[in-house]
Amino acid sequence: MNVHGESPTASSLEQAAAWRIRLTESPELFRAGFSVWLAADPANEQAWRAVQTPWMFLGEQSTSPSVVRLRRTALVHAYNALRSNWLRAKLRRPPVRLAAAASVLIALVGGILWWQHRPLVYTTGPGEQRSVRLADGSRIVLDASSEVTVRYTADARTLALVRGQARFDVAHNPLRPFTVTAAGRKVVATGTAFDVNLIGSELRVTLLKGHVVILPADASVKPFVPVGEPGVNPRMADVAVTGIPPNWQRIALDPGEQLVLAEHAPPHVSRVNVRRVTAWQRGELVFKNEPLRQVLTSIDRYIPEPIVAGDARAGSMRISGVYQEGDVDGFVGTITHYLPVRAHERSDGTVILTYYRAPRAAAVPASAPQISAPGASSF
Repeated sequence: MNVHGESPTASSLEQAAAWRIRLTESPELFRAGFSVWLAADPANEQAWRAVQTPWMFLGEQSTSPSVVRLRRTALVHAYNALRSNWLRAKLRRPPVRLAAAASVLIALVGGILWWQHRPLVYTTGPGEQRSVRLADGSRIVLDASSEVTVRYTADARTLALVRGQARFDVAHNPLRPFTVTAAGRKVVATGTAFDVNLIGSELRVTLLKGHVVILPADASVKPFVPVGEPGVNPRMADVAVTGIPPNWQRIALDPGEQLVLAEHAPPHVSRVNVRRVTAWQRGELVFKNEPLRQVLTSIDRYIPEPIVAGDARAGSMRISGVYQEGDVDGFVGTITHYLPVRAHERSDGTVILTYYRAPRAAAVPASAPQISAPGASSF
């Protein structure tokens, strides 16, 4: 019998893996026998802990269908290895016993660790929206032509907006900070709702409720800083942040505020109309005094073929209005009616908008014309 505190033997590890297989397949049938085996030797308890700990390591992810499939695959490999081991043991070949036990543990631990570090990827195509409920109760709503990756661990919820736009409704958990990385910045929250939008090289973060901070992407975020500690922002007292460059100050938002980060421009925070920001969830596109080139970047998410500004003059014209997602003809018709631009469709389906000098009597000021699609409401 092994002395308590010694490392589990290869034999006890093999037996523990076998019991894990039996209990997974038929827990009621094998529970009594497992209890007897566990109490028979302290090494058995140590071996069981060595097998069970990585098995349960996924925590909240353990009920995911993909994880269930992963576990079942690991069990099949383990069962086959053990079955081969038992047959060969009758031929008294100890090296094979050790190799089989090792293969069981490698398949078990390696498979689960592989799953833990493998991000989940959620995508949408042109004109498509998608709502995803995460394992902790948080929810993501993806706009058209968007991609979000999700990686959950025991102490962190790490996401990234690769392209497009998404709304994040975060389940509160101060021990597992929720971060979304996009365009070199990291949005940190523990329980809140916010919208992140990538428009070309521009990043927009809008806080809908709760509190968030925006940090450099490589800043380190750790859970739980006691409330009231000197120098800690009370709105983010649940997380500790390190690794911020001296010349980069973190930015905190209140509900209804939007941060805009654009190339060659300082960060800009302003109050916005939340209903306008979230209009995409209702199938509407709302623009307010925005350059046509930027508007076209947003619209391209919803259509199979792009609409592009053919010259700088056309691209710099500013428009405001409400449009229906995917209504290419309505959008192009409205733009060409109110602005001095012409539309030309190429053979590949791309629509080119180019500036032309309108007759004086029909000229439209190009500074900021207020355009609204027919029948659309205005904000």
